[in-house]
Amino acid sequence: MENPYTVQQLQNKVNLYFDNALNEKEQSDLLDRVSVDPACSKIFNQERKSRDFIKNSISRPSVPSDIIQTIKNNINI
Repeated sequence: MENPYTVQQLQNKVNLYFDNALNEKEQSDLLDRVSVDPACSKIFNQERKSRDFIKNSISRPSVPSDIIQTIKNNINI
């Protein structure tokens, strides 16, 4: 199967996929390509692993509720 994307285009499509910025057809087309093209699959899996690592490795500090309330009061929410 001929690859319709350059590596850069494929990386962009994969990023858009993980950012939920592709429509259903584009998602389906990309996943079909990933399932049959080892090079596409490698790029897809590398991005997934990178995003999973970041998501699981970075912790967000909790913000005390009084600070949240102060901010809301200052912007009139």
